[in-house]
Amino acid sequence: MLTTRRAQPLTRPLAGWSVVVTFVLIGIALLATVWTTRGSVIEASDAVQRGQALAIEQAVRADLANLEGPPTPADLAAILADHRDDGLRYIARVDKSGLVGQAGTPLGIGGGELPANRGNRMPEVGGRLRLQVRPFRRLRDGARQWRAIVEVEPVQARELREAATLTLGIGAIAAGFLLTVAIFLVRRESLRVREERERERERRLASLGEMSAVLAHEIKNPLASLKGNAQLLKSMLAAAGDQPLGDKPKAKAERVVDEALRLEALVQDLLEFVRTGEIHRLKVDPASVVREAALSASPACEVVTDGAPRTWALDAGRIREVIVNLVENATHAGPPVRVTVRAEQRRLVIEVADHGPGIPEEDREKVFEPFFTAKTQGTGLGLAVVRRVIEQHGGTISVLAAPGGGAVFRAEIPES
Repeated sequence: MLTTRRAQPLTRPLAGWSVVVTFVLIGIALLATVWTTRGSVIEASDAVQRGQALAIEQAVRADLANLEGPPTPADLAAILADHRDDGLRYIARVDKSGLVGQAGTPLGIGGGELPANRGNRMPEVGGRLRLQVRPFRRLRDGARQWRAIVEVEPVQARELREAATLTLGIGAIAAGFLLTVAIFLVRRESLRVREERERERERRLASLGEMSAVLAHEIKNPLASLKGNAQLLKSMLAAAGDQPLGDKPKAKAERVVDEALRLEALVQDLLEFVRTGEIHRLKVDPASVVREAALSASPACEVVTDGAPRTWALDAGRIREVIVNLVENATHAGPPVRVTVRAEQRRLVIEVADHGPGIPEEDREKVFEPFFTAKTQGTGLGLAVVRRVIEQHGGTISVLAAPGGGAVFRAEIPES
């Protein structure tokens, strides 16, 4: 009896998620730092804005004090020109009767209707600060008392805020770049690991193939001789008829023949497994191929071909091997067996479902490994051959849990 063994579990090396976590944490730290810095800069810009307004207020007051009398429109224009680079955008002279003279374009309501600075409060109008400026001295020559209204654009504070916003944007872009790099690295590492695993599997299969070929060759010839002689012995015992040889020699001869047939099946499986010949895809009716193969393996199985395409490029002989193998396994697992063939998104889908105990999730990949089997008899090569044939067609095969219990083997073959 062939000793069954289970394939060793596949190791799954780390795909580099630690790199993603590291890059994400760096990005979060970068964003937090930039955001905190921006808050500090905005607070500082408020102080800069107030300082700029107070500086212009003092400068305008000094200019007004240097005049011989109340400022004329020309005086106001000169003061505006002198302090434009510092952020002064509008200056006006008002008294109890209203607006007397002005220079520049106000963003607030004309005259003195908009409240000017009171205490520490500086009203903001359209992005400007409006302040009232009283001269150091008041005229005593009979002229009415007056004051100046100025609007200051906080240039330095605005530049600070824009710089802080720009820094925040750069930080966000840098964090996004780090995340993109992390995703790229993980995908590349995952691809590398998958390719390495696939190469390792191919190397292992190649080694198994070479070993199986040698083993099959060494067994085949003596097995033929053993089988022939056992059959001859069985015939001779049968020809002896009623001679007193008893049933024991005949039973032993039958046992030798049975074991020889079993070894012959093993050799055939090994030869089938190591066969790596090219497939020859031709346009065939997939429904007919699947139905014929399934019913030949189990006449009682149900075959559903309603969604099958009219033609598909297949190696019909190799696909028959796949269907027969899957249906026989499903019948052994637990009838009834249902076979479905249909087209989905430019792929031919073949499903073989049983009502057996199902396959544990941890074994669903290992069942396609050579020599993996849970049967008391069998080589464990059938599903390995199935996967090889499907992959030679450029497709994939997987095992799923059936909704009503059991397992579903799903093969997908793309168009050639």
